[in-house]
Amino acid sequence: QMVRANGFELPGEYYYDRKEHLWADVKGERVRVGLDMLAQKSAGGVKHIRFKPVGTAVAKKRVFGSVEAGKYVGPLRAPVGGTILEVNQKALENPEIVNEDPYGEGWFVVLNPSDLQGDLADLVHGDDEVLAWLEREIADYREKGLLREEEED
Repeated sequence: QMVRANGFELPGEYYYDRKEHLWADVKGERVRVGLDMLAQKSAGGVKHIRFKPVGTAVAKKRVFGSVEAGKYVGPLRAPVGGTILEVNQKALENPEIVNEDPYGEGWFVVLNPSDLQGDLADLVHGDDEVLAWLEREIADYREKGLLREEEED
């Protein structure tokens, strides 16, 4: 189920870090992590990604990699803590799939969570909550000049 606002789409069943705009898709003991549509639209085209190696333990809010995009260069911070089980080789080789398919092929890493319930507590989740947050964030990004109006197609 997609939540939609102003041309942006976010899956309602994912969990979102309010600040970093990274999503977490929880499937049992595996949490897939990626960048949401709002973040990657404002960052511009993703040009280069780096991830820490498989087996690395990463605490929540700690850096598991970095991204270089048209208008943003910086760290990627884990929405939940855990050990890196997989990194997306395809995204490393073709970073543009992060923009083309942010919730599918363009994921970043899969984590084996260390304190899942505790870590999920402050993330945004569920259609209504995600929609309210998304609308506020879009307004905020626009105010800060991080989004251009014409990117609304």
